[in-house]
Amino acid sequence: MRVVFKLPDELRQELKNPLGELIEGNIPEPYVKAKNIIEGDDGVLITVGDVVTENIMRVGLNPNLAIYDHKTERREYKPRIIINGVLLTVKNPPGTITLPLLKSIKKAYSLILNGKSVHIVVNGEEDLATIPAVLYAPLGATVIYGQPKRGIVLIKVTNECKRRCAKIMRRMEVVRDGD
Repeated sequence: MRVVFKLPDELRQELKNPLGELIEGNIPEPYVKAKNIIEGDDGVLITVGDVVTENIMRVGLNPNLAIYDHKTERREYKPRIIINGVLLTVKNPPGTITLPLLKSIKKAYSLILNGKSVHIVVNGEEDLATIPAVLYAPLGATVIYGQPKRGIVLIKVTNECKRRCAKIMRRMEVVRDGD
């Protein structure tokens, strides 16, 4: 049985608000600021989105986990990303979080614990991947994702932000095959 967590309309507007610290500015400013904030931090670095991953790498940071879908703002995009680790691919339709996406993120963290970097290329859309990325991330990790037309959002993973993401997941509609 296939299970999908689907974003209900009432959550859509709420998720337009940043889940962490909004760093505004034109490229490359937010990425340079993010680098200054997290440089020297030994925690796990996670990027969600093509433009975010590409620009974090341009400022000299290598994410332990990068999740992207070769799209930006729903248009095809070919990021200049060097895959320097394990490559996983997963299907995930827009507006959803699928079990395969959840499993690939969970698997990525176990690979990271073994010293690997992981890239998850999503066939579909990765926009909601920040939520499980935070849920499964170790405490102290940094998750960075894009905030369209504004900049990037930097999340320092704490128990509080894990609770917030778990609450969002609980509010999503669970759809099973045949529903």
